Amino acid sequence: MHQSTNLARRENLTALVGTYRQAVAEITEAYQKLESARGKLRTAFIGTFGSFDVIRRNSTEVSPDEVKKVCEEIQRQAWRCIVDRLEIRRILSVKRREELDRQLSGDRYHDIKPLPEITEENILAMLQDGMAKAQDYAKEAVYEVFDWLRPHRGRNSDLKTNLKWQIGKRVIVHAVEKGFTRGKFRVNYHRDKEITALDNVFHMLDGRGPLKTHHGPLYDAINDSPDGTGETDFFRFRCCLNGNLHIEFKRPDLVAKVNSIAGGYRLKGEGK
Repeated sequence: MHQSTNLARRENLTALVGTYRQAVAEITEAYQKLESARGKLRTAFIGTFGSFDVIRRNSTEVSPDEVKKVCEEIQRQAWRCIVDRLEIRRILSVKRREELDRQLSGDRYHDIKPLPEITEENILAMLQDGMAKAQDYAKEAVYEVFDWLRPHRGRNSDLKTNLKWQIGKRVIVHAVEKGFTRGKFRVNYHRDKEITALDNVFHMLDGRGPLKTHHGPLYDAINDSPDGTGETDFFRFRCCLNGNLHIEFKRPDLVAKVNSIAGGYRLKGEGK
């Protein structure tokens, strides 16, 4: 998180928050003026053809509620930019990242805490909370990766290469598909977060810190491979037409760390 901390210090939060507030105020005022102008035209030209409804959004007349919706969307877009700058996602587990993404998308179908107002205090609070919980999030990520690589109900249940109580030298996961446009393999859209999480865990356990790119070297290597095979610092991989991805771990010491952290946790949790 040191990069995020330095970035937060470099950014002039006062100017950032001030610009946001000024923009929202101007947008609100603009909507109010346009609606006022429409009302004046309707009054002056009453009885003529047309109602001067020139301000519409999604076929809904401009109203205080509509202006509120616009400002809420602007707030979410601003938070998405702030979260990206603070690099918060890089330290989160898959579960935590999905929760944050639902917040940023304005998902109303889940019991998700709404985003706070954009203030200097709230931005710093988000950063400080992430720093304080970084170790907990890292442990959650190890648990998730360990669980994903084990045999369980679904696609991985019949993959004998995967061991039930620990990660071995190799694993097989259902995580790739053949691209139609380029004819090369690519990471399945539904498994991109798991692939990135796996890479992120190994980077952190090796002391390198969170991934420095959006998806990570393993994801990029799979998508860039001309024949579906390749390797990174931590993995060798081979893609298969049935969607299986064969992964060989190049660092037994890091595999041992994963087993030590999450293996014991899972064994205890399952009464073994």
